Parts: sequence; structure tokens; C-alpha cells
Amino acid sequence: PGRMDPATTHINPQEVEKIEVIRGPFSVRYGPTTGAVINIVTEGIPRSHDRRLHGAVQSGYETNGNTHLGQLQLNRSGDKVDFAAGAGWKEYGSYVSGDGTQIPSSFSAYDYNLKTAYRPDEQQLLQMSWRSAFHRDVLHSGLAMDTDSDDSHFLTLDYRRQQLTPFISQLRFKAYATQVDHVMTNARRPNFMMVEAVADVQANTYGAQVELSLNPKPQLLIYTGLDYRGLKRSGDRTRLMKRNMMTGEPLPMPMTMVDAIWQDARINQAGAFAEARYYFDPQWTFLAGMRLDRIDGQPKAPAADFFELYDGNIQADVHWNYSATAALSHQMNGGWNMQLAIGRGVRSPNMIERYINHFTVGQDAYEYVGNPHLKPEANHQIEWSTEYQHNHWQAGVNIFYARIGNYIMGVVDTNLNRKFMGSLPYARRFTNLDQVEKFGTEFNASCTLHSNWSLSGTLAYTWAQDQLANEPLAEISPLAGTIGLRHERAHWWVQTDLRIVGEQNRVSQRFDEQTTPGFSTLDLRLGTELIEGLSLGVAVLNVFDTNYREHLNRSYRNSATPGIILEPGRNITFFGKYAF
Repeated sequence: PGRMDPATTHINPQEVEKIEVIRGPFSVRYGPTTGAVINIVTEGIPRSHDRRLHGAVQSGYETNGNTHLGQLQLNRSGDKVDFAAGAGWKEYGSYVSGDGTQIPSSFSAYDYNLKTAYRPDEQQLLQMSWRSAFHRDVLHSGLAMDTDSDDSHFLTLDYRRQQLTPFISQLRFKAYATQVDHVMTNARRPNFMMVEAVADVQANTYGAQVELSLNPKPQLLIYTGLDYRGLKRSGDRTRLMKRNMMTGEPLPMPMTMVDAIWQDARINQAGAFAEARYYFDPQWTFLAGMRLDRIDGQPKAPAADFFELYDGNIQADVHWNYSATAALSHQMNGGWNMQLAIGRGVRSPNMIERYINHFTVGQDAYEYVGNPHLKPEANHQIEWSTEYQHNHWQAGVNIFYARIGNYIMGVVDTNLNRKFMGSLPYARRFTNLDQVEKFGTEFNASCTLHSNWSLSGTLAYTWAQDQLANEPLAEISPLAGTIGLRHERAHWWVQTDLRIVGEQNRVSQRFDEQTTPGFSTLDLRLGTELIEGLSLGVAVLNVFDTNYREHLNRSYRNSATPGIILEPGRNITFFGKYAF
């Protein structure tokens, strides 16, 4: 309910094969980043040798929100050409929190996808994918308007060639393009009687990457390549003023106003990278990587007040950013593994931070204004991790320290007045903070209690400080831990997960951040395979109907409901899948 278009809304969970997490700025292969990389790998087309039609049909239901969803996927393999097609639909209702509050969050969605793959021989694969998703009537409690329609289209092209030469073990090429047409209105909001607002936004993303895997010698593996990513955002918000904003009286002649949202902005990023792994012996491995990026951007249709704010100098500075990493790993006898990693990760400001113009895009009620002259944010991080594995148990811990220069944050600017109606007199302008420090640790452990029972647990904490303001950094999650117990048999399993989150009282005063109380939730899941191909699952999430909110949750916007958005209460879910 608090986001317009989080990246995960464009991914079908049923198509996810695996999720890879790379901690810290310790890889240069996935673009410019200052922190961890979450690489979501989707499934390819399943191969079969009988040349028959295969697929899967699945459906689910959730009690909290009266949610229904369904998915159909079909695929067929040939000698050289494979084909897959699928479609799905979702009907989500507004969920209820633990104290019975209904959180406006309902939406309808349907999508379809097409994939085809061509294998000219055993060494090559060419695959093309198309996906379209259509969302309707999406309610956003944490935003000032709701989505009437969102039409998204995704095209990807993948090519892989194995063993080009004895020196080049693999060539990978990927190209992609996305287009999103997004319409938001305030028709369901309290201020609709005063003003009618419609925001029609178009967003385009396109890019490509080519990567070579080189084996100059048996103990050396090198990844090197080029990548490019372009972003384009355009669209305006049209407001029809129906009443006097001060008196509430109807206007004799309604006034139409047009506000530039993205100012037809563009950002281009092009990079080159090289990452090498050297295996000294079976126990010692050394990794080193570097990348260089060039980033530029500009608004093609700047708003008059934005143009005036920066005295006409609105073309973003061209950034040449370099990132680097190095890591030494040691696999010792007796089950011990250790790694020491250092890295420098640099990112340039994103589209919001550069070009947003008096819109409430943060967790608070302030209007935010972009800054085309922000400096790149640079994270210098060191991390030590160790892991021990025994016959029936495993444990690991990692500790990191990070110093971030030119940290980008929206800061209240008392020389920049709020543009639209609201209770706060000033706006936030994105600014570079001189220096930020972070320190954190993670712990994980698991063990086999019996042949069919296993126990697992995690613990994570991050401490962060804004050195210039001498206060805690905003938007940092508190201490959190999980405990999981699982019992597994040949055709069924049951698992329970306890999540415990501490209070967050280290908050930023100049960010007007609020403290968050601690909480705990318990989930229970059961799954079974009744017959070959038929899987059923049931889960009770938040068993005790705990009333809670995450520290990073947003406040309500343009709503009669005050406060911060709560998380769902008890939710019973049912899921079924039949693969054939």
C-alpha cells in the first residue's frame, strides 16, 4: 500500500527459480551499486524429450483480504525450438491489521507471457521473452493518489554460447526494454471535492550487457564485459481546482493547472567491468574486480520553477565513477570457512533524487525537490565472515563496517517553500551528507535435531550514524531475528517460523522519524504432494493476530486515517499446483 511501483511487482513469483544475494559492494558484474545485490533468476523453458505439451496450473486463496489468484503455464520442447506461454490473474482485497483496521490496498491484475528458445547446437542458446501485465484500481494508502491503470510491457533477449575457444569458456549477451503507462487519480480521496487530479506517466527502461568468461589458465577465471542502462520518465499531473482552497467555496470558473512530474527526464549509464577469481589451491581463493561507469542525465522539458531554482543550470553533471573490490577466502580443514572482503561501491543519484519537483515521495508529508548537481554516493566497506559446518549443524557470522561519503538524503530547506497545499511550510531538497558510518552483524545457524526435524535461526543488526548532524541515520531497521522449526517426510512437511523484531529508538530528528515498538509474529506452514504432480499447501501467517508495523512503513497520505500504515493481521492462505 505504500509504494507505487516496487520492482517486485513486475516479477511473477511462480516464475522465480532462485534468489541470489551478494553482500556489500563486493561484485562489479551487476552494475553500479553501493550495497548488496539481489539477483532474481527466473525459470527458463523446461525441457522434455517426449515432445508432448507440458505445463502447470495453480491457484490460491487468502482469507485476509479475500484474495484470489490463478496461473496457467504451458510449454513444449522440440529438437531445436522450445516454446512456452502462460497467463495469470490476481484479485486482492484490502487487508485488515491485527487491531481490525482495514488498510486500503486492494487491486486487480492479470498478465500473460510468451517465451521461445532456439538451440542451434549443444553449445548455444537464444531465448526471447515477452511479458505484459495490467493492474487496475490499485489503492495506495501511503501515497496521495491511487492507480487507476498500470500497463507494463517487458521484452528480453538472451544469448549464451559455450566454449568459443579454449580461452573463452562462455559468451553471454542480454538486452531488455520495458514500457510502463501509469495513470493515477485522487477520485477516492477526501480532497477530491476540492480538486480533481490526474497523473499520466510514461516510463521506459532499456539496456544491454555483454560478458565474456575467460580461462587463461586452469586456476584463473575472469569475467569481463560492458553494460548500458537508459531511463526515461515523462508525464504531467493535471489538476482541476473546483473550490477555493482557503474558504472551501465553489469557484465560479474551475481552474486547470498542469504540474511537471518528471520533466521528461533521462539518465544514461554505461559501464565496463572486469572481475577475476584466482584459485591458489583447493583452500585459498582470491577475488578482485573493478568497474568504470559514465552517467549523465537531463530534463528535456523542465518546469519553470525548477529551472529558476537552479538558475537555468539543470543539466546534471557528468559522473565518471569507479568501483573496486577484493576478497580473500580460506577453506580450512575441519569444516571452517573464512573470508575477508573490502570494496568501494559508487552510485550516481537516481531519477527521483535528480528531477522530482515538489512531490511527496518520501515516508513523511514533505514535498521533495530533486537536485541535478548531486555528487555520486560512495561506500567504502570492509567485511569479515566465517562459517563452520559439521555433520548435523552449521553456523556462520559476518561483521561489516562501512563509511559512506556524499550520502544522498532529502533535507528540509528553509529557503525552499512548499509549493502545494499542506501543513508543512517548507520542502525537502535532496542533498549530499558529508559522511555516514554503518556497522552491522549477521548470524545464522541450523542443525538437524533428528532424521526428520531441523532447527534454524538468524539474527541481524545495523548501527548507522550521520556524523555531520551527530545523530542516527534515518530509515535503519532495528535488531531482528528468526527461529524456524521444520519436520519433513517423504510426501509432506510442516514448518513454523518465529520472527522477533526489537524496538527502534535510534531515529533521525531532522528526518522527523518516529520510534517503532518491537513485535513478534509466528507463521505456520504445511505442504504435501498427494500424488505425482499435485502439490497442496496451507499457511497461517501471523497466527496470534499481532498488531504491528515495520520501522520503514509509510504514513497515510491524503486520507482521513491518521498514523503509520500497519501490517496484515492473521491470514490463512491456501495454495494448489498441478504439474503435467
